[in-house]
Amino acid sequence: MTENCQPALIEQAETALAASTDRVVFVPFEGRRYVAKRFADHRPRPRLQSLALRWLVKRITGQALPMDTLRLADTGFQAGGEARRLRSLAQVGVRVPPLVHVGTHYLLMPHCGKPLADLLADWSIDTIRTELIAQAADLGRFHRDGQWHGAAQIKNLTWQDGQTWRIDFEESFGEQVPLPVAQALDVVLFLDSIALAGPLDETESRRLLPRLLEAWAAQQPGDAVIDVLRRGERWLARLAWLSLPFRRRTRKGRPRKGALRLAIVSDAMTQFLKASGDGRGHA
Repeated sequence: MTENCQPALIEQAETALAASTDRVVFVPFEGRRYVAKRFADHRPRPRLQSLALRWLVKRITGQALPMDTLRLADTGFQAGGEARRLRSLAQVGVRVPPLVHVGTHYLLMPHCGKPLADLLADWSIDTIRTELIAQAADLGRFHRDGQWHGAAQIKNLTWQDGQTWRIDFEESFGEQVPLPVAQALDVVLFLDSIALAGPLDETESRRLLPRLLEAWAAQQPGDAVIDVLRRGERWLARLAWLSLPFRRRTRKGRPRKGALRLAIVSDAMTQFLKASGDGRGHA
């Protein structure tokens, strides 16, 4: 399917894809840059991981999801789901890359700038605080309007000409769970992608993440999302406790950040929920 796309651009994109094994290929054309993105290979989530997710979703929401859903057994989403979501979000005014062409195995879109995650190293701490708080508020408005991202990490927010764009809508999980659950997952992924990112050390991350939660909640995304976070926070805190022995481990001389990020996110969530009157004692 072609949407206002010149045949020469399609030919250039397909030539670039044929010459590379990368999933995402940059395509220059008439002074502009485009992105050709191959559909992901369909690989069902392992059964053990699916069972663990099913158990966790059941504990948090009271809803038992079918295993086919959790294992992402529907290959049809990969072929058309991201294109469908990009079109539907664009129709309601969300800033997403406009689709130029949908090929048999790829999407073609304009290049919409550098990922926010890659820009942190070039910004001062004050700029980082200001911009990330603004992004948290934008996520709150996005949720208030009844939307979910599914991959809300800052690597999937691009920056161009002073504006941010949301990218990467491959995840179908949010179409099978209640909306507040998908939105709560957005919040956790957003925070996890920021903790210890770029120049943010542990001290700065612990200061910043509660402020991001406040900025998100100030946009009134809804009590239902807060309730999911409240119930999920207990499990997040337990996972953080279990990760304690791994927080200072290194790999090839570099610290493993995953366990420490989990602890920082958990502590920020606990602090935020207690301040808002939704601490674990009220669960």
